Amino acid sequence: MTLRSITYWLACTIAAAIAAGAAESDAIAALPFSPTSELASSVIPVPEPSRALFLFAGIMAMAFTYRRAWMNWKRGC
Repeated sequence: MTLRSITYWLACTIAAAIAAGAAESDAIAALPFSPTSELASSVIPVPEPSRALFLFAGIMAMAFTYRRAWMNWKRGC
């Protein structure tokens, strides 16, 4: 592996981790108002760790596919 390849995978992993972490943030603190119990059920999202995991996996899959396509194009295959 070259330094460029290591840097690419490190950057993709960090970006995926940040995106997955943002998907699980505390939404109540970000609201500019305090929702009532009636309104809260439609405004506040239900935390689902599986969504963050799927987001991380999806970003890494896209990074793998992009890298594979780029290498095939560079090699002329």
